[in-house]
Amino acid sequence: MQISCQTLWLPKHGSSDEEYEDAYFPKDVLNIDKRLFRCAVADGATETSFSGLWAQLLTKAYVDDDIDLNSLAEIWKQQTTKADQPWYVEEKRASGAFAALVGLTLRASKDKRENSGTWEATAVGDSCLFQVRKKELITCYPLDRWQQFNSSPQLLSSNTRNNSAELTSQLSETYEEEWRSGDIFFLMSDAIACWFLRRQAELDDAIAVVSTITTKESLTTLVDEERRHKDEEGRVWMRNDDVTLMRIKVTA
Repeated sequence: MQISCQTLWLPKHGSSDEEYEDAYFPKDVLNIDKRLFRCAVADGATETSFSGLWAQLLTKAYVDDDIDLNSLAEIWKQQTTKADQPWYVEEKRASGAFAALVGLTLRASKDKRENSGTWEATAVGDSCLFQVRKKELITCYPLDRWQQFNSSPQLLSSNTRNNSAELTSQLSETYEEEWRSGDIFFLMSDAIACWFLRRQAELDDAIAVVSTITTKESLTTLVDEERRHKDEEGRVWMRNDDVTLMRIKVTA
């Protein structure tokens, strides 16, 4: 199967690129022929310390098919522990970082004559996957309505004592479906995923709008407009948060 993959991202308004706390993998723009392809987006929680690093570790581990939270937590601990850190930094670090994760695995059909294959997704929290076929939104996972987003999603923590058995079990739960040649998948962190679902529900044009976003400049224009755009109740259409948009097109 032929895979094209591109990711665009922006930090919160008022923040620098260095303060961006989402993560994605693979990092490069890809146009490749593979039998198996894995990719992931994670959203580090802003209010916790070193969440960007935690999000990076989760996405890389998903793509490597090697998510072991205990091992990842140890790597995170080693990379964030410094002897001369102020006590308040150390106190916040000890409580752990948190992140949402969504990962996608695409598999080619065993019969190369077929025009389709299978895919599976894993998700914890409110980063989302969307599958588009012939300009129609056919799958939303794990959330399918913008009203489902809230300020306290379930998140994976680098302090493993924060991870309940119910939460970690979600890593082994997969949503499985079929892809057909020409399908497009989007992986999005929460702010743009919530906007996408709302705009699709209320204006029915989110797929068309997102399909035009192919450069960082076009993403910046869209996000700036939607962060200013308010509804009749004074709510902005897109919350001020880090934005990550990964686009994957699969062709048999």
